[in-house]
Amino acid sequence: MNNRTLNVELRTQFGKNESNRLRSKGFVPAVLYSHGTTESIMVPVKAFSSIFSGHISESILIDLNITNKSGDSKMKAFVKDYQVDPVTNEIKHLDLYKITENEKIRTIVSIEIQGTPIGVKEGGVLEIFERELEIECLPKDLPEQILIDASPIALNESFHISDIKLGESVKFLGSPDRVILSVIIPHIKEEEVPAAEAEVAEEGTEEKAEGEESKAKD
Repeated sequence: MNNRTLNVELRTQFGKNESNRLRSKGFVPAVLYSHGTTESIMVPVKAFSSIFSGHISESILIDLNITNKSGDSKMKAFVKDYQVDPVTNEIKHLDLYKITENEKIRTIVSIEIQGTPIGVKEGGVLEIFERELEIECLPKDLPEQILIDASPIALNESFHISDIKLGESVKFLGSPDRVILSVIIPHIKEEEVPAAEAEVAEEGTEEKAEGEESKAKD
């Protein structure tokens, strides 16, 4: 498991030029939210990226340490939102949310599906409808991923939110009847007639129609 400690600094200068200067020095401008209050910080890109290994997740708690702040400088937080440059894939901005130990949080957790369904082995097709779910829980109960064993799912069967067993400490926000995945019988398309055969058939139909018309005139 990676070290989840992240040393950051308070920002005292703002604006587009300052943000660009920070990025050029290997930092990301960020905002830390907590009960209606905000603090502007700068986050080292290299250390941040090592925590998430290329995939930024809301379900990973970070031990945040604001190195140039006196008092209340250490806390736990998670990434609530982020902006990425669509061309360079560079992280442009972060929104972090400070958590309180005994206060429930709402966040998004990704789903990892494991195993090959029985129905797929029998010729079915696996359809996945949800890749992540919104949950509410205490920080200590936050799962980093929701693991689903799909191997028992047979043909024409589905796996719903209500089938996930994480205990009463984790509440799923949304209908428990929502389908996460299904194994369906593949739809077999009618075999298409090759173009050449279709043309021959069409010509034959036209010739037959002309012949019948000629007979009618006689």
